[in-house]
Amino acid sequence: MIALTRQFEAELAELNRLLGTDFAIVSKISGWDYEVLAVVSNMDAVKKGDHFVTKDTYCNEVIEKGEAVTYDHVGTVQSMVYHPIYTAMQLESYLGVPLKLAGEIVGTLNFSGFSPKSPGFTAKDVEAAKSLAAMIEKSIQR
Repeated sequence: MIALTRQFEAELAELNRLLGTDFAIVSKISGWDYEVLAVVSNMDAVKKGDHFVTKDTYCNEVIEKGEAVTYDHVGTVQSMVYHPIYTAMQLESYLGVPLKLAGEIVGTLNFSGFSPKSPGFTAKDVEAAKSLAAMIEKSIQR
């Protein structure tokens, strides 16, 4: 069981704004369970404490690859148009990075939006997310 010592609301909101996305989420991953630990958004579609099936989230690929994953326009990716999150919410843009504790992936930091990311996510965007992830990792406790 992991928890955050703080919620990082200001940092999540600022990076969400800079990326032009609609959601900033910190998740905890435990097997098939994806739990929202923190969220910043202007809508209530996803709330702190919500649970999803890990394989039904875009973050599943982050977990499988163990590295940053970006989608600039999910609707143009043939293999993604039937993804459970895409069919449920039509999230078009996504940037996710793993959160690690003692070398083990325990969650993700991710940003997603209803609009395609144009121009696409840059290396600078990914580095900004990784930097925030490093800060969040320091606040993770078992």
